[in-house]
Amino acid sequence: MAPLLFITPDRKFLYDGKKIKEVKKEKDVPQGSEIIFAKPMLVYDIEGINLSYLVENYGVVTVGELKLHELVQKLDWKDFILFVDHNRKTIRAFIRGGEELDLPYSSLDFLRYILAKFHSGILLESAEFEEIEMFSK
Repeated sequence: MAPLLFITPDRKFLYDGKKIKEVKKEKDVPQGSEIIFAKPMLVYDIEGINLSYLVENYGVVTVGELKLHELVQKLDWKDFILFVDHNRKTIRAFIRGGEELDLPYSSLDFLRYILAKFHSGILLESAEFEEIEMFSK
């Protein structure tokens, strides 16, 4: 797999198959990296409800092949990039250490509520180059 370079309006993140790092200089981008234009993912936070409450009450709800409590165990407090590709209708999580998860696109609305409660990770969704250019000015 080629390294993935996520370019947002204000930052760049590189996933090389094992590690996730913010890229500050162009020389730090490996040759052959796949460029992905992205923007911060829209999430919906509900005041008064924390992640523990959601896991305790909805932990057995399935998100693809995982139960919610399993998904939270894999992602919460870890270094990861979760990327929603609206063109391909896919959701992928790239986790430090090389683990990758595919989640069903149909779970996106539910995930927007759950991911708002996370204390870690980089949440991105696809954007067009023009969006990145407009927001970075």
